[in-house]
Amino acid sequence: MAKSQKLMMEYILIIGILLVVIIGLKILIQAKLKKIKEIGTNENLNRITNNFPENVEIAKKILKSLNNETTKVKENDQNESSFYFVLTDTITIANIRNSYTRIQTIAHECIHSVQNKGILLFHNIYSHLYQLYFIALIILTAVGVVKNYLLQIIVLLILHSVFYMIRSYLEMDAMIKARYIAKEYMKQENIIKEDDQEKIINAYDKLNEKGIRLANYQYFIGGLVKVIIFCMEIILLQSFR
Repeated sequence: MAKSQKLMMEYILIIGILLVVIIGLKILIQAKLKKIKEIGTNENLNRITNNFPENVEIAKKILKSLNNETTKVKENDQNESSFYFVLTDTITIANIRNSYTRIQTIAHECIHSVQNKGILLFHNIYSHLYQLYFIALIILTAVGVVKNYLLQIIVLLILHSVFYMIRSYLEMDAMIKARYIAKEYMKQENIIKEDDQEKIINAYDKLNEKGIRLANYQYFIGGLVKVIIFCMEIILLQSFR
């Protein structure tokens, strides 16, 4: 009984440390999802970008400027977010027709389509295996197969470190470059006035300044949350022994 209590206290301590890290980083980045959504909502800028063509046409133009004429593009209004799927080489554009952020968002996905396919494929496969490993770990721990808990925490942290490095590299590359690709697209199309272009780009800069920090934070803490869940399971199991 005393051994179980000691073990529980050790994992409570680990949870406490991880929560301090998560909260501390949250305070340091000073980027809230609510604030980002507020920046991304601007009716005046929405009206300005409504002058541009449909999303699929924008995507095809940007892809062409990136020397990519093989990636397929489609729209799906049921999707909440746009994404590039490497296995089918397809960009799916969400319901962003009435948002001024659509040009940068489309540019973001177009950049993904010209990133290193080997890295994209590895990330796609690795991220699924990582999630499956975590699910299997939770199940096997619950039925008593897994005994070396500390080793599994180390494994989880290593797995997440690899995931974070790859995901962060791919997303930061796309997020940083998208602003410049969007600016170049608007300049070449010359549909709106230069000062309106600058207003949109300035809004993108404000959005990215907070969005990049928040995205990195979310990618990073994902692994810490998994460790916390695993530790909570251990504590729960020990309490029944």
